[in-house]
Amino acid sequence: MKTTQFRCYVLGLVLLGLLTVGCSRVVTVVASDSICNKSVEVHLVGVNEINKSKWESESMTDYWTPGNTLRQSGQEDMFVFQFGRGPCTFTLDKKDPIRRRWKDRKARYLFVLADLPGVFTDKKGNDDARRLILPDIKSKRWGLRVKQINIEIKEKGIEAITVPKPD
Repeated sequence: MKTTQFRCYVLGLVLLGLLTVGCSRVVTVVASDSICNKSVEVHLVGVNEINKSKWESESMTDYWTPGNTLRQSGQEDMFVFQFGRGPCTFTLDKKDPIRRRWKDRKARYLFVLADLPGVFTDKKGNDDARRLILPDIKSKRWGLRVKQINIEIKEKGIEAITVPKPD
């Protein structure tokens, strides 16, 4: 009898650990050597299903223009940082309050937007080098073992170093 109770207790702890593993991921964004000392602003934005098409079709040229309404209206859902003023690595910690906001807003996507130097042609979704759309931090597409999502900002675009599983 005690052995059965012990096994159930251990199984319960294992299942609890598996359920919480997705919530413990951190996001690390690294600037390449060519970007690190340049003034490049980056936004991490949690986007829900309802707003996804608006964010993926927004002209990145317009988005980075002062006074852009989408950028202004989405400020509460953004983790913002800038290269060129200090470290070449930024980390969105698992305890950052923005993550609670994303959860409350039922974010299913993580948009990475970078105001890269140079001239780019506006394109939709991931076809624009200044925008990367990833599954939400808690998505099962990252797998159970992934604890850190790594992203690199380069002069020619944004690259996911940690790649999610396909749908």
